[in-house]
Parts: sequence; C-alpha cells; structure tokens
Amino acid sequence: MSTKATGTAGHGPAPKTIVITGASRGIGARAAVALAAPGRHLVLMARSEAGLQQTQAAVQKKGARATVLPVDLSSRAGAEAAAEALLQAAGGRLDVLLLNAGTSNHAAFLDSDLDAIEYELRLNYLSPLTILRKCLPHMVTQREGGHVVCVGSLAALMPFPGEASYAASKAALLSLIRSLRVELRDRPVDLTVVLPGYTATEMTENHRTMLPAMAPEQVGAAIAEAVEKRPAIAIPGLSNRLAARLFRTLPGTSDWLLGKVAPLVVPSVVHP
Repeated sequence: MSTKATGTAGHGPAPKTIVITGASRGIGARAAVALAAPGRHLVLMARSEAGLQQTQAAVQKKGARATVLPVDLSSRAGAEAAAEALLQAAGGRLDVLLLNAGTSNHAAFLDSDLDAIEYELRLNYLSPLTILRKCLPHMVTQREGGHVVCVGSLAALMPFPGEASYAASKAALLSLIRSLRVELRDRPVDLTVVLPGYTATEMTENHRTMLPAMAPEQVGAAIAEAVEKRPAIAIPGLSNRLAARLFRTLPGTSDWLLGKVAPLVVPSVVHP
C-alpha cells in the first residue's frame, strides 16, 4: 500500500520494542500484526484481555514476542498507571510508542451527553497526553532515542457531521504532536501522526454513511510503513489525501459543500 507522508522523515534503528495501546481490536490489532516480526517484542495494551490474547496469538504466529498488558485509560490515574506498566514491560528500552486507543460518540453535538464527551476527550486526547508526559522523559534519554506514533483522524483536518467532539479531540492531539516536534527538535525522538479516514472497524460498525470505508488492514499497513519511514504526518489513501488538501486549501467552500450533502453522507445523525 502506498502512503504519502508529509514533513521530514527521521532516521533511526530498526525498532525492537513496540508498545501499542488499543491493541485488542480494530486498527490497533491490525497494526500489531503488520508490525510483528522475528526479533521484535510487542507490548499490547487495552481493556479487553480476551481481545489482547487474540492479537497476541496473531503476533506470535509471525515470530514476534508479545506481552499482554490489560489497562484502563478512562481516567488520569489509569493512564499514569498504564505508562508506568508499559515502561516496565518494555524492559528499559522503548523504541516505538504507538498511541492508538480511542473512541467515538457519533452523535449530533446538541444531542450529545456531556459525560460521554468527557470520556471521549479522555481516551482520545488526555490519556495519550498523560502517557507522553510520563514516557517522553525516558525516551529522550535513550542512546538511540525513539519514535512516537499517534493514530489521529482525518477529522482533525476537516469537519465531520456527528463527530464534532471527536474531531476536536483528534485536532488537539495533532496540535500537541506538532508542538512537541518543535520543542524536541534537538532530541533523538521522532513524532508521527497517522490520520486515517473513515475505516470499517468495530467502533464504526453502527455508523450509517455513504462514505467509502478503508479496511483496518490497510490502515494497519500504513501505520507499519510510518513506523519504518518516520514521517511527520501520514494520511492513508489517495481519496483521503485529496480531501485533506481540499479542506485545508478552501476551508470555507468545502465546509459549505459538506453542509449541503451532510444528510446524505451521514444519515445516521439527525439533521435539522
């Protein structure tokens, strides 16, 4: 699969220890399989131990070693505990930190529950931020540095009906990583954000939309490519890259056009 990257790619040694959050299903599980190879140690993190064990079995079939680490990232305390646990499980060497765990409420903003929005913001933005704050000091002191890869969303660059708070959380994550890239420009750590478009996963299975969906295996392969090439931003899929360019170049016009077709694009969200 071809994945166009933007920004300057970094260079570093082949990763041996890779930590993945949200690895029990969807994009995280597929990325784990795509990254699995003999000589690599994957630390798989999520709430569902049963799901993690399934991913573990798939990773081990490809010759990699896999450690299952059940965690709950829905609170600050949980994210802090997860960061401490992953550093211990990594055994003192953290080559790649793949922050993938997330959720979507998929509801019109005026119909959204504030508790659900806070939970969404916690998983999509605050927990990754907390883990980074705990792990980056360790990574920047490693002799060969490391690589942080965050799975964001194309919604960080463009509006999406029924995903206002989700888009905001992913935009915040993108902004955080861009700022950290500047702050850490003289440190041996690369930071990448992967921005998938609509993907057919368990998280989106109840969404009704006319948009074409990428397969999670395609996105997982794109993430594995980003781990290898270390771009600043990677957007899987030609149509997604074209949409990103349109919404960044002509934001007013593209927002207006999307508003016109929104009831057709996402009919599962009630529109006035």
